[in-house]
Amino acid sequence: MAGFGEGEGILLNPAKLLLRLERARRRLLATDPGNKEKLLAASRKVDKLVVEYYRTKLMSKVTGS
Repeated sequence: MAGFGEGEGILLNPAKLLLRLERARRRLLATDPGNKEKLLAASRKVDKLVVEYYRTKLMSKVTGS
């Protein structure tokens, strides 16, 4: 199950993922808009966490946990 969690095949708790997502979102908003490389990296991190969150939510519904 590569690609789940931190690439270790484990699904993280959706509540923990939401906290990580919120921190990444705050970092994105605090990033200097003139620094395009950092802005893009922060945006990609948020995107990755959003996908990870929804994947985890879907898997928890499928497995019933």
